[in-house]
Amino acid sequence: MRGSPLDARLLEASRKLWPWAYRHVEVELHDGARAAELLEQVAMEVSARLRDEPEVERNLSGYLITAFHHCVRSQLLRDSRLAYEGLLYELEENHKPKAPDWVAAMETKLALDFLVSYLPHQIKHMLNFRTLGFSWKETARLAGITVEQAKSRFYYGVQKAYETLLENQAKRRNGKEPE
Repeated sequence: MRGSPLDARLLEASRKLWPWAYRHVEVELHDGARAAELLEQVAMEVSARLRDEPEVERNLSGYLITAFHHCVRSQLLRDSRLAYEGLLYELEENHKPKAPDWVAAMETKLALDFLVSYLPHQIKHMLNFRTLGFSWKETARLAGITVEQAKSRFYYGVQKAYETLLENQAKRRNGKEPE
């Protein structure tokens, strides 16, 4: 509902998110000035969602971060649309197609997706925060631990997931069911 005041919990979450939101928009859209506008837009949408579905409050910060990230990605896609003129063969004649090794890229993506599926829940959260551009300090604060603990748990969790993945592959090769 337009004109409704912003929920106080959401306002506080937005204030905490602001430094990251500004950097994120600056990096993705190269236009930090739009950060406030986009964060306000997302906060209004999340506020309406919070009124409709109170269970959103359980992870309000995470919900706000995800919604903001999706909004920025959507803006990036909208802003970077290209207009091609002419026929396809003319485009290929004028601009020779140069594709990276898509097979290697696909194999890498599949391997990473598979590895991530073996990560513990908390480590997946840390990975998400890091890929969204959060520093180790911010990630540790959100997890309620020190920076050293966050780094240590993260690296140990990734190493353990990698070892489990390798063990399961070895079991499959030997005809045994992985655990």
